[in-house]
Amino acid sequence: MKITTYPISVDGLSPVDYIIECGYTSATIEVDKMLDDPEERKRVLDYAIERGLPIGFHAPFRGLNIISPDPEIRALSIKKIKRAIDLAAEYGIPTVTFHPGKPTEEDASIELAWEEMFLAVEEIAAHAKEKRVRVGIENMERRKFEIVCTIEDLNRFAYIAEDNEYFGVTLDFVHLSTHGIYEPDLSELKLPIYDVHISQNAGGKTHCPLTVDDGLVHLDAITKSLIDYGYGGFVVLEVKGGHKGSLEVMNAAVEKCKK
Repeated sequence: MKITTYPISVDGLSPVDYIIECGYTSATIEVDKMLDDPEERKRVLDYAIERGLPIGFHAPFRGLNIISPDPEIRALSIKKIKRAIDLAAEYGIPTVTFHPGKPTEEDASIELAWEEMFLAVEEIAAHAKEKRVRVGIENMERRKFEIVCTIEDLNRFAYIAEDNEYFGVTLDFVHLSTHGIYEPDLSELKLPIYDVHISQNAGGKTHCPLTVDDGLVHLDAITKSLIDYGYGGFVVLEVKGGHKGSLEVMNAAVEKCKK
């Protein structure tokens, strides 16, 4: 497993410099600004390559929805995910995480929402296969209207992976914890895991540092399950603050579970 994080700027350092200073050996970047700003793209990605920092991508998601009832929002959402895949292919970045869509109205048909979801995800997965970039659809936290939340929900997309080795999942363990799932059984998952997000659920808040002692996410059990699964990709520490401490806790959990 490769322990990574989302980049943030601290003490005047660039995101790339900050991540390297913290001790990380890779980074995951949300590419929203980069899709529309060639200078930002060159500044961050070229500099990461120069510093020898491997990168993973998270596709844009703010204000977007791949099954939005608004056809313009739906089209833009799928377009931005495809552009993130294109950019990954251009830079040799192996994996892109993207969010599923969700119904947005109280009386929306959940059955119809799933049908629309399958069509949108099939389109994204086909583009990823064409570009030879792996994409992982992410399970979402307990939040109004979200319908792709659990391993059972993710398994509904398993048919897409049957003839497309570039389609899998990004498993977010803190999102699972909001549904009361603290130690998921990875043997139940019918799709490959291409990315992993880990943080802590504490005090009713998610994405807390792993240094929190009373968190609900069972880090040791999750780490062991990933090792037993044979997972060798990114483990993204999606934490708000406490980056250095979280890295130390995660590394300790990995070493403990290897014994």
